[in-house]
Amino acid sequence: MYKIVVDYAPTEADIAIVREGIIASIENIVGERDKAFSIFLKNDLGKVFGGIQAYLGTDSVYIDVLWVEENLQKKGYGTKLLDNVEEEAFKNGCNISLVDTWDFQAEKFYLKNGYERIAEIKNYWLGHSKIFLRKNLRQIKP
Repeated sequence: MYKIVVDYAPTEADIAIVREGIIASIENIVGERDKAFSIFLKNDLGKVFGGIQAYLGTDSVYIDVLWVEENLQKKGYGTKLLDNVEEEAFKNGCNISLVDTWDFQAEKFYLKNGYERIAEIKNYWLGHSKIFLRKNLRQIKP
């Protein structure tokens, strides 16, 4: 017998089982698994002040998270992180970079860095829109 359990403090192990289950089912259909990687902004002592969490596929990279500590924002670090993730993705055969953001977050940043808006879901969360962007990496790389 199976039962549905609501859990507001799930264990990492339980979360991993569900995540692995969906990833494996996708892998069975598309024949591959995205490869997670990170790029960090660190000081000389190794403390993290920003970074990107991304996933490499065969032909695209998905930027899951990009963050720079508030007092270091607007100093070019976000662009340097983004440039590095794009270069790494291109070296690994990716031609497209994909990202999504909220209407109150980083759309202008991505547009300034060559991304184009491809979709928007209005009133997605608490009245805010979710914005999806894409960049053709072949246009910027030799």
